[in-house]
Amino acid sequence: MVRVLEIVLDAAASAMPQPRSSKRRAAPRSAGTSAVPGDALDDVFSRWGAAVPSRGQRVEIVGFDRDGALAAAGWRLAVQTQGGARRVVVTRREPFAPGVTVCTTAFDAPLDTDDMANVLFDAAPDAFRQALAAAGALAPAATLTRERRCWQWTRDGIGMALTLDRDDRGNGDGDRQPAGRYEWRLCASCPDDEGDPGLALDALFACARDLIDVVPSFVRLDDALGRAASGDAPGPATAVRAYPVDLAGAGTAEAALVAIMRNVAFHWFGNDAGVRDIASTEFVHQMRVAHRRLRTALRIFSPWRDEVWTGAIEPELRWLGEALADARDRDVFVDTSLPALAAADADAARWAPLIEAADAQRLAARSRAQAALASPRYAHLALAWLQWLAVRVARERQAPGRGKALAGHAKKRVRRYWQRLAAAPRLTTLGDEARHRVRIDAKRLRYVIEFLAPIVSRKTRTDTARSLSRIQSVLGDGNDAAVALRYLEGTEGVEPYQLGFARGWCEAVKRYAAKEAERLLRETRPPKIAADD
Repeated sequence: MVRVLEIVLDAAASAMPQPRSSKRRAAPRSAGTSAVPGDALDDVFSRWGAAVPSRGQRVEIVGFDRDGALAAAGWRLAVQTQGGARRVVVTRREPFAPGVTVCTTAFDAPLDTDDMANVLFDAAPDAFRQALAAAGALAPAATLTRERRCWQWTRDGIGMALTLDRDDRGNGDGDRQPAGRYEWRLCASCPDDEGDPGLALDALFACARDLIDVVPSFVRLDDALGRAASGDAPGPATAVRAYPVDLAGAGTAEAALVAIMRNVAFHWFGNDAGVRDIASTEFVHQMRVAHRRLRTALRIFSPWRDEVWTGAIEPELRWLGEALADARDRDVFVDTSLPALAAADADAARWAPLIEAADAQRLAARSRAQAALASPRYAHLALAWLQWLAVRVARERQAPGRGKALAGHAKKRVRRYWQRLAAAPRLTTLGDEARHRVRIDAKRLRYVIEFLAPIVSRKTRTDTARSLSRIQSVLGDGNDAAVALRYLEGTEGVEPYQLGFARGWCEAVKRYAAKEAERLLRETRPPKIAADD
């Protein structure tokens, strides 16, 4: 059986290199030939030692399942039609780390029947046949038609394979329409479960970095067939919110870090394409939350902030955070702060031109955030932290259960964050920046409790977390008012009356926020690890 590590990336059609013949009128293509920009890519990949492939082929892939039963068991059953030949392929797909999948071809045979029930899987692994029997009658779960081109080469002794798929859906009159995106699947040959995947991971990520330098491409946590089979519509539709961390089996601090980072990765990569493509308010908000959760996780587990993290990842996270913060702050300014100011004024209409101008500035900030997440710089950042995480996953698999106990590490971190928050001076005596730092401390402690929810006490998960959320929200209102005033003071055309009104309104909001947050803080119960009860 062929076993590989796989990374999936996608790229916009506009980012693809143009073929050498692009200046000449393209000749009509015969059925089954490819429109992917093979010539230009062949030139690049041949310098990597890749064999130039034959012309690309049109491929139809039909995935079969029943209510996701096979996928849930880690299996994929697909029928591939290429060049008139049909094959049934069974693949074992196991998540190694976010963005990296272990793919093992378990069964591959010609198909000469249209009824999947008549296919004999006698040569397939017992585990697949058991999953197949448990799933029941299968039905097509997803169908994709692609134009495909493949390259193969060796990198540092590791066999590499790169597949480029282009959507090949027609418009009904015989002409194929240019696809919005291309999908790359980059694979590195990998040893069996007992082997060290380190060399394969190094080669996989090195080739991915080289690929990004050729064509700006962005990691996807699942491929197009998997997304289609699970019901995900093409393109981002709904922003993804954070969900509870599963710490089952995480007895060490490093195992907990891996579990938390997996959780953050699904939050992060559930929203980055949405920011890149449409940058709606909620996508920007959730992407910023994921960004903050990631940075907080590495503060909790600061001993694991190695040279790679501090030198290559952390500075880039700061750069990305600035773009997201400006876009998010402008959203709040336009959608919340300015409407509240207008509603508080006797003449709300006088604020309409200002809101319109602020909205234009908001759209410009969104465009900057989109550009940041569509840049090679972001693509390299995402790849760098996924590789950093994959290395930790590999280490944890090689030596499970070794290292610092989670309970002791968590207790120290929770106590440190709580003591810092509880030691804050009376919030009504602090300036804007100092109060904002207290809000950040409350938010970080809330994230810590959410990350470690399975091992903190019940009252910490409920009462303390709820109080911290309210402190964060109330102080957030005050900070939003301070940000709004700063934006207004830097905006041309603001009437003196409006600026004076805003200063009074913002001061009132900040005073109330400080007073209420002070009350909530002093009533908050100290957090406890469950073992402390």
